[in-house]
Amino acid sequence: MIPLSTNAHNAKLSILLPNTNKALFDALKQASPEQLSQLKEGKDIKSVLASLFHAKIDHTKSDTLLLDLLKNSAVFKNIGNFTQDLKSLLTTLKSDPALTPKIEKIEQFLQPIATVDTPTFKEKINNSGVFMESKIAALLEKADFDESLHHDLKAQLLSLSEEIKDSPKIQEQIDQLTTQIDYQQLLSHLTNSTSLYLPFEWDQLKQGSLSIKKAKDNKSYCEINLTLKEYGEMSLMMGLYDENQLEMHIQTEKKDLKSLIQAHLGKLRELLVEAGITLRSIRIYDANEKIIPKTNVYTSDEANYASGFEERV
Repeated sequence: MIPLSTNAHNAKLSILLPNTNKALFDALKQASPEQLSQLKEGKDIKSVLASLFHAKIDHTKSDTLLLDLLKNSAVFKNIGNFTQDLKSLLTTLKSDPALTPKIEKIEQFLQPIATVDTPTFKEKINNSGVFMESKIAALLEKADFDESLHHDLKAQLLSLSEEIKDSPKIQEQIDQLTTQIDYQQLLSHLTNSTSLYLPFEWDQLKQGSLSIKKAKDNKSYCEINLTLKEYGEMSLMMGLYDENQLEMHIQTEKKDLKSLIQAHLGKLRELLVEAGITLRSIRIYDANEKIIPKTNVYTSDEANYASGFEERV
């Protein structure tokens, strides 16, 4: 974990590389093959991440090996609901009147998903904590260093951890949250994409993640994986090209959700048109139907879409 005091940004920031999270970079070069072979046997998320951060390996082998470990280690299968963990931290802070001044800094990062618009969505991604280190690198020479990091969640969590050292429960809750951010940072680095937890409050959500990637062919891809309380698992893969042409693939665990999506396709198209986006095609799959392999999520090979419900516009 990266220590941070927003008032002391010299020696503690020597871990940075330009435009890169140094913790992620170190994960590629600091693990031995022996340590890597033990990572899947890690008993908890923190121990696995610690091994990733502090191990040593040949850089040419690291990307594939570390990505496999990160995605397949059993401890990451249920990494938790970030929003619920954040709400739990707030509940703990509210139980002590002396900690009231700390609450506002954390509450700013909770917002219901129903109230989200495009500018808010961009802001939530930018302030999710995943980009904290690169922000610091860009701000080192600026006078508004403290104010700029006031709106970054990871920076606020690490600052809170330094301020409240006498509460093991709070430290444990902060550690859980920053570990989840560390995981998304590693995943982002290893997949050359932006990967993060779903940064909104949503009562229906048990677990969710979002990944965005810009491809060489000027296409943009977005993968969303959700575990919903009522409807189970749901995966969405979207490809945007020619600036406003969208293709969408959806896979649902429960047929009820598949039917619900089909019933509201008209409304979906209306909302996309309002946003200036043309929905060129949408395919909806059951959980047992073939779709893009998880290990090759950004492929555009149409052979992977031979089955499923399809609507072309």
